[in-house]
Amino acid sequence: MAPPWSPWRRGLRTAVVIAVLAWLAFALTATLQAQPPPEVLQTQTLQTQPPPEVLQTHLYALETETYSLEPAGTGGAIEVLGRDLLIATRQGRLALMTTDGAHRYLDGQVPMGGPGIKIPSHSVRVADILLKEHSAGHFELFVSHHYFTGERFLFRVSSTTLLRDGPAVEVSDAWRTVFDARHSFGPGFTGGLAGGRMLTDGPDHLLVIVGHHGASDDELLDDEVELGKLLRIEIRTGAAETLTRGHRNPQGLARDAAGDLWATEHGPRGGDELNLLEPGRHYGYPQVSYGLPYWEWPAREDGSGGRHDGFTRPVFAWVPSPGISALVVNDRRAFPLWDDDLLIVSLSGTSYIEGIPGGHSIFRVRRRGRVIQYVERILVGDRIRDLTFLPDGRLALLLDSSRVKLLRHIEEDRAAMLTCPASRLFVQRCAKCHSLTKKTHRAGPHLVGALGRRAGAVEGFAGFSDALRSLNRVWTPRDMERYLVDPQGFAPGTTMTGPALTAEEARQIVGFIGRGPYAIEGLRVGAEERAYGREDLILVHRIAGITPGRKYAAQLRTRAANGKVAYSEVVTAVPDSLGGFVLRWDAPAPEVCGATHEFRLRADRKTEWRPWRRFVPLVE
Repeated sequence: MAPPWSPWRRGLRTAVVIAVLAWLAFALTATLQAQPPPEVLQTQTLQTQPPPEVLQTHLYALETETYSLEPAGTGGAIEVLGRDLLIATRQGRLALMTTDGAHRYLDGQVPMGGPGIKIPSHSVRVADILLKEHSAGHFELFVSHHYFTGERFLFRVSSTTLLRDGPAVEVSDAWRTVFDARHSFGPGFTGGLAGGRMLTDGPDHLLVIVGHHGASDDELLDDEVELGKLLRIEIRTGAAETLTRGHRNPQGLARDAAGDLWATEHGPRGGDELNLLEPGRHYGYPQVSYGLPYWEWPAREDGSGGRHDGFTRPVFAWVPSPGISALVVNDRRAFPLWDDDLLIVSLSGTSYIEGIPGGHSIFRVRRRGRVIQYVERILVGDRIRDLTFLPDGRLALLLDSSRVKLLRHIEEDRAAMLTCPASRLFVQRCAKCHSLTKKTHRAGPHLVGALGRRAGAVEGFAGFSDALRSLNRVWTPRDMERYLVDPQGFAPGTTMTGPALTAEEARQIVGFIGRGPYAIEGLRVGAEERAYGREDLILVHRIAGITPGRKYAAQLRTRAANGKVAYSEVVTAVPDSLGGFVLRWDAPAPEVCGATHEFRLRADRKTEWRPWRRFVPLVE
C-alpha cells in the first residue's frame, strides 16, 4: 500500500516542474525581446562586394561588381544623380548609392496611400523615377507609382523637390500630384501589368507609357480610359494627350539620338515586343499579338493566330518571352563598339534559345536606324528591373534581388586573369602592390619572372628591406610559399605586411606567378615533356547545337597576353547531356591565366572545322 503522503509528494513534484518550465519560458521571452526584430536587423545590412566576375560578350569582356541593398522586394527604379545613383524601392523608399557602392536611405518617402491608411504592400509599386534639373543642385523629382485611397488603387505621377549640396541630399515632403489615371482598380488588384516608364518631352511635358493594369478589353478600347497608352502629360495642369494605343504591359521607354521613341512590352505567353512608337499608331493589344492567350489556344486553321495582322507590328519580338524589362540607348563614351545599340534587360528565367539554360539577361540589339540587324544575349543570372549609365562609364543594373550590379568593359588579359581562381586570389591579395602583367613597379616590385630571381634584387626598384637583401638566395616555389604565409618568420624585419594567406592559397598564387603570361614558352616545353605521363586536363564548356553522345575532334588555340600562340590537339571531345563538352588534351594547359583560349570542332574527318570559339575555361 502506498504511504498516505504520496499524493502530496506527487503534487510537490508537479509544482516544481511547472515552476522550472515557467522560468525557462520567461528567460526565452526576455532573450527574444532583447533582440531587435528581424525588420530592424535587415535595415542595418551593409553593402557587400564579392570578388569581381567576368561576363564574356561578342565584343567586350565585362567586369562586374555587385552591391547589396536592404531587402525590399521586386520592383523599383534607378536614376543618375550627379556621379551617383538615386534608387527607389518598390514601396517608395529612396536611397543614394555612391560610386564605391556605399548607400544610405533618405528621409523622403513616396506617398503610396492616404494619411493613416494601411497600404497593402503587395498591391502597390514604384514604376519609375525621373529627375529634371532646374539649376545646379536643384531638381524636380517625378515618380510614377500606385496610390491606395483605402478602397481603390490609382495609377499616379507625383513630384517633389530634391536638393543636393555636395554629399547632402534632401527630398522635400511636399509632394504634388501631377497626374491621376481616371480608371481605378478594386481590392483584388495585385500591382502588375502597370508600365509607368517616363521621359521628359520639352520643358513642360512628360511622356508616360501606362500598362493595362488588368482592365477588360472593352475598357482598353475606350478612348477615355488612359490605360494601355502612351500619354503626353502637361506638368503644370496634368492634362493628358494620347499619342499611341494598344499596349499591354510596357516596361521600357527610351529616345535615341535621332529622336525616335523605342518601347519594350510584355506580350501574353510569348511575343514580348520591341516597338518603334509613332503618334497616332495602334500597336494591337488586346486584339492581336505574336503571343498567345493564357486561358485558351486560338484556332489555327485560318492562320490568324500569332500574326499581329491589322495593326502596327513590333520591330522585333521574342518567342517565347524572356520577360523583357527596361531599355536604354547605349552610351558610346562607355561602350564605343556597341555604337547606338539598344540594351534591353529581362526578368524571366526562361531561355528563348533552345539548349541554353536560363534567362535573366541583357539583350544587345544592333540596329542601323530603324532596322534591327541582330540581337546578342548576355546572360547575367538575375532578374533585372532597371538600368542606366553612370558618368564614369559603368552600366548600372537594378536587380530584383535587392542588389545593384555595375558593369565595365575590360581588356582581354584582365578578363582572363579574373576568370582563373588562382589569379582572382592574386588580384585580391597581391595586385594592389605588385604587377604581374607588366614590368612596372608599384608599392612593391613587379613579379614578372620572380621565380628564379634573386631575392631583394630587381632592376629599377630600390625599396627592398635589408632583411630581403641579406637572404642571399634565389626564389624557389617553396621559399616563396613560406614567405607569403609568414613574411616575418621567413625574413625577420621585412617591410611586407602579412597577406594572411593559408598554405593552399600561397601555393595557388605562387603557381600563378610561375605560370603567368610571360612564362608561356616555358610552359609549352614543360607540358610537352610531361605529355608522356598523360597528365590530361578537363574543360567543361556549354555550347548550343551539339549532339549529345556523339564524339567530336577538337583543336585548342591559346594566345598569351604577349601575343604568342600555341596549339594543341584534343584527344576526345564528348558532349554531355546538358549541351556541353568534356575536353581532354595535352599541352598547353588551359589554366594559364592572363591568356585567351579558343577551340574549334568537327564531328568526323569529312566535316569541315567549325569556326574558332572563344571561351573561359572552368578546370576541374
